[in-house]
Amino acid sequence: MATPHPSLPPRRALLAGANASLPLLMAVIPFGVVCGASAASIGLSFGQAFALSWLVFAGSSQVVAMQLMASGAPVWVIVLTGWVVNLRFMMYSAALAPHFRERSRVGRWVAAYLLTDQAFAVTLARIAEGRELRETAWFYLGLALSTWLFWQIASVAGILLGSFIPARWSMDFVVALTFIALLVPLLNDRLMRAAALVGGVVALAPQLPFKLNLMTAALAGAAIALLMERIWKRPTSG
Repeated sequence: MATPHPSLPPRRALLAGANASLPLLMAVIPFGVVCGASAASIGLSFGQAFALSWLVFAGSSQVVAMQLMASGAPVWVIVLTGWVVNLRFMMYSAALAPHFRERSRVGRWVAAYLLTDQAFAVTLARIAEGRELRETAWFYLGLALSTWLFWQIASVAGILLGSFIPARWSMDFVVALTFIALLVPLLNDRLMRAAALVGGVVALAPQLPFKLNLMTAALAGAAIALLMERIWKRPTSG
Protein backbone atom coordinates (compact mmCIF):
# COMPACT_ATOMS: atom_id res chain seq x y z
CA MET A 1 0.00 0.00 0.00
CA ALA A 2 1.37 3.43 -0.98
CA THR A 3 2.41 5.73 1.84
CA PRO A 4 0.59 9.13 1.74
CA HIS A 5 2.82 12.09 0.91
CA PRO A 6 2.35 15.74 1.88
CA SER A 7 0.46 17.47 -0.91
CA LEU A 8 2.46 19.91 -3.04
CA PRO A 9 0.92 23.19 -4.24
CA PRO A 10 0.48 23.48 -8.02
CA ARG A 11 3.63 25.52 -8.63
CA ARG A 12 5.88 23.12 -6.70
CA ALA A 13 4.27 20.10 -8.34
CA LEU A 14 4.83 21.72 -11.76
CA LEU A 15 8.51 22.33 -10.95
CA ALA A 16 8.86 18.79 -9.60
CA GLY A 17 7.60 17.48 -12.92
CA ALA A 18 10.02 19.71 -14.85
CA ASN A 19 12.91 18.46 -12.70
CA ALA A 20 11.83 14.87 -13.28
CA SER A 21 12.20 15.42 -17.03
CA LEU A 22 15.90 16.25 -16.81
CA PRO A 23 17.21 12.65 -16.61
CA LEU A 24 15.11 11.82 -19.67
CA LEU A 25 16.94 14.31 -21.85
CA MET A 26 19.71 11.81 -22.59
CA ALA A 27 17.15 10.03 -24.76
CA VAL A 28 14.93 12.92 -25.83
CA ILE A 29 17.62 15.22 -27.23
CA PRO A 30 19.60 12.74 -29.39
CA PHE A 31 16.44 11.14 -30.75
CA GLY A 32 14.92 14.55 -31.51
CA VAL A 33 18.08 15.65 -33.35
CA VAL A 34 18.08 12.50 -35.47
CA CYS A 35 14.36 12.89 -36.26
CA GLY A 36 14.91 16.48 -37.33
CA ALA A 37 17.93 15.55 -39.43
CA SER A 38 16.03 12.69 -41.07
CA ALA A 39 13.18 15.02 -42.00
CA ALA A 40 15.61 17.45 -43.61
CA SER A 41 17.43 14.65 -45.42
CA ILE A 42 14.32 13.49 -47.29
CA GLY A 43 13.80 16.97 -48.75
CA LEU A 44 11.30 18.56 -46.38
CA SER A 45 11.59 22.31 -45.94
CA PHE A 46 12.29 23.76 -42.49
CA GLY A 47 8.61 24.62 -42.05
CA GLN A 48 7.44 21.17 -43.12
CA ALA A 49 9.98 19.35 -40.93
CA PHE A 50 9.19 21.49 -37.88
CA ALA A 51 5.45 21.09 -38.43
CA LEU A 52 5.94 17.31 -38.48
CA SER A 53 7.75 17.59 -35.15
CA TRP A 54 5.12 19.54 -33.21
CA LEU A 55 2.02 18.20 -34.94
CA VAL A 56 2.94 14.53 -34.51
CA PHE A 57 5.17 14.75 -31.41
CA ALA A 58 5.90 11.01 -31.44
CA GLY A 59 9.41 9.95 -32.39
CA SER A 60 8.65 6.39 -33.48
CA SER A 61 5.80 7.34 -35.78
CA GLN A 62 7.81 10.29 -37.14
CA VAL A 63 10.63 7.93 -38.11
CA VAL A 64 8.20 5.51 -39.75
CA ALA A 65 6.42 8.35 -41.56
CA MET A 66 9.69 9.69 -42.94
CA GLN A 67 10.76 6.24 -44.13
CA LEU A 68 7.46 5.85 -45.95
CA MET A 69 7.67 9.37 -47.40
CA ALA A 70 11.15 8.62 -48.72
CA SER A 71 9.85 5.45 -50.39
CA GLY A 72 6.97 7.32 -52.03
CA ALA A 73 4.16 5.62 -50.08
CA PRO A 74 0.61 7.00 -50.45
CA VAL A 75 -0.60 9.46 -47.82
CA TRP A 76 -3.23 7.06 -46.46
CA VAL A 77 -0.58 4.40 -45.87
CA ILE A 78 1.60 6.90 -43.97
CA VAL A 79 -1.29 8.07 -41.80
CA LEU A 80 -2.57 4.56 -41.10
CA THR A 81 0.89 3.23 -40.21
CA GLY A 82 1.55 6.15 -37.87
CA TRP A 83 -1.81 5.53 -36.19
CA VAL A 84 -1.00 1.84 -35.66
CA VAL A 85 2.45 2.61 -34.27
CA ASN A 86 0.85 4.99 -31.76
CA LEU A 87 -1.93 2.64 -30.63
CA ARG A 88 -0.11 2.11 -27.32
CA PHE A 89 -1.07 5.64 -26.31
CA MET A 90 -4.68 4.55 -26.21
CA MET A 91 -3.81 2.23 -23.31
CA TYR A 92 -1.60 4.85 -21.67
CA SER A 93 -4.53 7.28 -21.79
CA ALA A 94 -6.92 4.72 -20.32
CA ALA A 95 -4.52 4.11 -17.42
CA LEU A 96 -4.05 7.81 -16.65
CA ALA A 97 -7.60 9.03 -17.36
CA PRO A 98 -8.98 8.38 -13.83
CA HIS A 99 -6.30 10.66 -12.41
CA PHE A 100 -7.31 13.56 -14.70
CA ARG A 101 -11.07 13.38 -14.27
CA GLU A 102 -11.12 16.63 -12.28
CA ARG A 103 -9.39 18.55 -15.08
CA SER A 104 -11.29 20.55 -17.68
CA ARG A 105 -11.93 19.17 -21.14
CA VAL A 106 -9.24 21.44 -22.61
CA GLY A 107 -6.84 20.34 -19.88
CA ARG A 108 -7.43 16.68 -20.76
CA TRP A 109 -6.89 17.44 -24.46
CA VAL A 110 -3.56 19.13 -23.70
CA ALA A 111 -2.53 16.22 -21.48
CA ALA A 112 -3.36 13.77 -24.27
CA TYR A 113 -1.35 15.74 -26.83
CA LEU A 114 1.70 15.85 -24.53
CA LEU A 115 1.60 12.14 -23.66
CA THR A 116 4.83 10.21 -24.29
CA ASP A 117 6.26 6.88 -23.18
CA GLN A 118 8.51 8.58 -20.67
CA ALA A 119 5.83 10.89 -19.28
CA PHE A 120 3.52 7.91 -18.81
CA ALA A 121 6.11 5.80 -16.98
CA VAL A 122 7.28 8.58 -14.65
CA THR A 123 3.74 9.71 -13.87
CA LEU A 124 2.66 6.12 -13.20
CA ALA A 125 5.48 5.78 -10.68
CA ARG A 126 4.32 9.04 -9.08
CA ILE A 127 0.77 7.73 -8.84
CA ALA A 128 2.04 4.54 -7.19
CA GLU A 129 3.41 6.71 -4.38
CA GLY A 130 -0.15 7.68 -3.46
CA ARG A 131 -0.12 11.28 -4.70
CA GLU A 132 -3.43 13.13 -4.90
CA LEU A 133 -5.15 13.77 -8.23
CA ARG A 134 -4.56 17.52 -8.45
CA GLU A 135 -0.86 17.22 -7.64
CA THR A 136 -0.46 14.40 -10.16
CA ALA A 137 -1.99 16.52 -12.91
CA TRP A 138 0.35 19.46 -12.26
CA PHE A 139 3.37 17.15 -11.98
CA TYR A 140 2.47 15.54 -15.30
CA LEU A 141 2.06 18.95 -16.94
CA GLY A 142 5.51 20.08 -15.80
CA LEU A 143 7.10 16.84 -16.95
CA ALA A 144 5.32 16.62 -20.29
CA LEU A 145 5.73 20.31 -21.20
CA SER A 146 9.47 20.19 -20.47
CA THR A 147 9.84 17.06 -22.58
CA TRP A 148 7.89 18.70 -25.42
CA LEU A 149 10.03 21.84 -25.28
CA PHE A 150 13.36 20.01 -25.38
CA TRP A 151 12.08 17.74 -28.15
CA GLN A 152 11.23 20.76 -30.30
CA ILE A 153 14.60 22.38 -29.62
CA ALA A 154 16.38 19.14 -30.51
CA SER A 155 14.29 18.74 -33.66
CA VAL A 156 15.13 22.27 -34.84
CA ALA A 157 18.82 21.58 -34.20
CA GLY A 158 18.56 18.40 -36.25
CA ILE A 159 16.78 20.16 -39.09
CA LEU A 160 19.45 22.87 -39.24
CA LEU A 161 22.30 20.36 -38.94
CA GLY A 162 20.66 17.77 -41.15
CA SER A 163 23.37 17.84 -43.77
CA PHE A 164 25.99 16.87 -41.16
CA ILE A 165 24.09 13.94 -39.58
CA PRO A 166 23.63 10.74 -41.61
CA ALA A 167 19.97 9.82 -42.03
CA ARG A 168 20.86 6.16 -41.32
CA TRP A 169 21.59 7.01 -37.68
CA SER A 170 18.85 5.71 -35.41
CA MET A 171 18.32 6.55 -31.74
CA ASP A 172 15.27 4.35 -31.15
CA PHE A 173 17.32 2.11 -28.88
CA VAL A 174 18.12 5.03 -26.57
CA VAL A 175 14.42 5.68 -25.97
CA ALA A 176 13.82 1.96 -25.36
CA LEU A 177 16.65 1.77 -22.82
CA THR A 178 15.34 4.83 -21.01
CA PHE A 179 11.85 3.37 -20.86
CA ILE A 180 13.22 0.10 -19.45
CA ALA A 181 15.08 2.02 -16.75
CA LEU A 182 11.82 3.77 -15.81
CA LEU A 183 9.87 0.50 -15.86
CA VAL A 184 12.12 -1.59 -13.61
CA PRO A 185 11.27 0.23 -10.33
CA LEU A 186 7.57 -0.46 -11.00
CA LEU A 187 8.13 -4.24 -10.98
CA ASN A 188 7.55 -4.44 -7.24
CA ASP A 189 5.04 -7.31 -7.17
CA ARG A 190 4.52 -10.59 -8.99
CA LEU A 191 1.60 -9.33 -11.07
CA MET A 192 3.70 -6.55 -12.57
CA ARG A 193 6.59 -8.95 -13.14
CA ALA A 194 4.32 -11.49 -14.84
CA ALA A 195 2.82 -8.81 -17.09
CA ALA A 196 6.27 -7.48 -18.01
CA LEU A 197 7.61 -10.97 -18.76
CA VAL A 198 4.70 -11.95 -21.01
CA GLY A 199 4.68 -8.56 -22.71
CA GLY A 200 8.41 -8.76 -23.38
CA VAL A 201 8.16 -12.26 -24.86
CA VAL A 202 5.30 -11.25 -27.16
CA ALA A 203 7.09 -8.06 -28.23
CA LEU A 204 10.16 -10.10 -29.26
CA ALA A 205 8.11 -12.71 -31.13
CA PRO A 206 8.15 -12.82 -34.96
CA GLN A 207 7.04 -9.48 -36.31
CA LEU A 208 3.34 -9.01 -36.96
CA PRO A 209 1.98 -6.93 -39.88
CA PHE A 210 1.68 -3.16 -39.45
CA LYS A 211 4.06 -3.18 -36.44
CA LEU A 212 1.37 -4.58 -34.15
CA ASN A 213 3.82 -6.40 -31.86
CA LEU A 214 3.90 -3.62 -29.27
CA MET A 215 0.13 -3.31 -29.09
CA THR A 216 -0.27 -7.10 -28.88
CA ALA A 217 2.41 -7.31 -26.19
CA ALA A 218 0.68 -4.67 -24.07
CA LEU A 219 -2.68 -6.44 -24.36
CA ALA A 220 -1.11 -9.82 -23.55
CA GLY A 221 0.65 -8.40 -20.49
CA ALA A 222 -2.56 -6.82 -19.20
CA ALA A 223 -4.53 -10.02 -19.85
CA ILE A 224 -2.06 -12.26 -18.01
CA ALA A 225 -1.98 -9.85 -15.06
CA LEU A 226 -5.78 -9.95 -14.76
CA LEU A 227 -5.80 -13.74 -15.09
CA MET A 228 -3.04 -14.28 -12.52
CA GLU A 229 -4.72 -11.87 -10.11
CA ARG A 230 -7.89 -13.97 -10.19
CA ILE A 231 -5.95 -17.22 -9.80
CA TRP A 232 -3.80 -15.99 -6.90
CA LYS A 233 -6.69 -14.41 -5.04
CA ARG A 234 -9.02 -17.38 -5.43
CA PRO A 235 -7.47 -19.56 -2.67
CA THR A 236 -7.75 -16.76 -0.10
CA SER A 237 -11.32 -15.82 -0.98
CA GLY A 238 -12.75 -18.94 0.65
